[in-house]
Amino acid sequence: MASRWYAKAERYKSLAYEFLQRGMYAECCFFAQQAAEFYLEAKLVELTGSRPYSHSILQLLREVSAVLGVEISGGLARCAKHLTEQYISARYPDARMLDYDREDAEECVKCMEAVMGHA
Repeated sequence: MASRWYAKAERYKSLAYEFLQRGMYAECCFFAQQAAEFYLEAKLVELTGSRPYSHSILQLLREVSAVLGVEISGGLARCAKHLTEQYISARYPDARMLDYDREDAEECVKCMEAVMGHA
């Protein structure tokens, strides 16, 4: 079962990179969030056989880290919070005051990689 979650996470990761290259920055951030979320859910399914219903990257990261017995650095926690915000901000046109730009998208990709590389 975890393999299906990992496969979806990898597809979303690929989409995040594709959207970054195409200049579709909000979409890049949304799929970076989704990739990290699905990856952590896959990890929890692999480790425990179940997953919580949550879009919070920080909550999922804490649960994975607790099972693995590893610490979460401050920078990684900030990345998890940043990605969590993208679940709403990047999806809805009126959820954010400013348009996404390349710097925003690159930050989302960096955070996605950090989260997926942690667990």
